[in-house]
Amino acid sequence: MESFEIQRCKACDVEAVTRLWRRSRDAVQPELEARMGNSASDDLEFFENVLIKTCDVWLITRNREPVGFLAIKEESIEQLYIDPDHQGQGLGSALIEHAKRCSPSCLALHTHVSNHNARRFYENRGFRATEFGRSPAPESEPDVRYIWQPEPSERRSV
Repeated sequence: MESFEIQRCKACDVEAVTRLWRRSRDAVQPELEARMGNSASDDLEFFENVLIKTCDVWLITRNREPVGFLAIKEESIEQLYIDPDHQGQGLGSALIEHAKRCSPSCLALHTHVSNHNARRFYENRGFRATEFGRSPAPESEPDVRYIWQPEPSERRSV
């Protein structure tokens, strides 16, 4: 089995990660992506000018190639995507464990209500749905907020 590595996203990784991000979104929610109409340059601009500047972005790589990424801001998972060709191999779980180490007291995230695979993924990793609402425009899709907190036995003593 190939090994993987988790490392910080560097400027030289951004274009490859942005393409991976698009492939992942297209695979999960093609109708929404078509409606949104974002171009590859729109994606790259968002990644470079928003995500990298406001979040800690971590890559998971195999053979030095990015196959997934996590964007975390304080106690919030802003983005978590695995390339469709590499899903189901434990890479998303490894990124969740990394996020829990980065924010050991609590993590929150939002996902679309219709994204049943993501919801099942998070629920199987200890996240619980706490609020249903709607994502901000221009998406304006029904979404669900998830929270993870360690079990009392998992909490670190000070």
